[in-house]
Amino acid sequence: MSERFTPLEYNLPDAVLLEKKNNNGHHRYLAWIPDRTIVVIGNGSDPETELHLDRIVSDSIPVYRRDTGGCAVLLAPNMYVCSFALYGEGLKDTVGYFKKFNAIVIDALSTLGIDNLSHRGISDIAIDDRKIAGTALYRNKDVIFYHAILNVACDVNLIERYLKPPPRMPDYRRGRYHKDFVTSLEELGHKITFNDFESALEDVWNRERKNLRGENTTQV
Repeated sequence: MSERFTPLEYNLPDAVLLEKKNNNGHHRYLAWIPDRTIVVIGNGSDPETELHLDRIVSDSIPVYRRDTGGCAVLLAPNMYVCSFALYGEGLKDTVGYFKKFNAIVIDALSTLGIDNLSHRGISDIAIDDRKIAGTALYRNKDVIFYHAILNVACDVNLIERYLKPPPRMPDYRRGRYHKDFVTSLEELGHKITFNDFESALEDVWNRERKNLRGENTTQV
């Protein structure tokens, strides 16, 4: 970690899902919208390697460090976030959970008329070969925590401004810069409301939860 830059402790809305003591035996999920532009880095990220720190500092952009892995991401008010937590001992198979949770998000978006969605790389959701959502996952012996950040209408140049090319890239990215690799639903001609997204997500979650570990589910 840079000695001159210390990220903030992660306290965004879905942090509550990590509090196993409050789950009452139920799996939980949350859909939410960021209230400002922020940057979140992974638990192993180096800010100097992944971020344009001079721009972040000059623009007073808060940076949080999450418990989940992966590289830095940008959150903005024209993005939607959905988060899930499963509780119980013996939760394993990180790659498998990425695919299961991504399938829930993909199915929800498909019901809203968005086609050509697929799981790409380790954990991305893409339309054709352009990334539309980044995801991350945290696991310990008691909880699996997943969140996806869906780019609804954010200008990709904003991502380019604050995030450097990541040190690790999936093969399908082919070395492209953010502006050539990431897209938004709006750029592709899709318009969805948060209420529609949340409703579609809830429907798929309730239908598919039996494919996950356990059946008790609540919404935060």
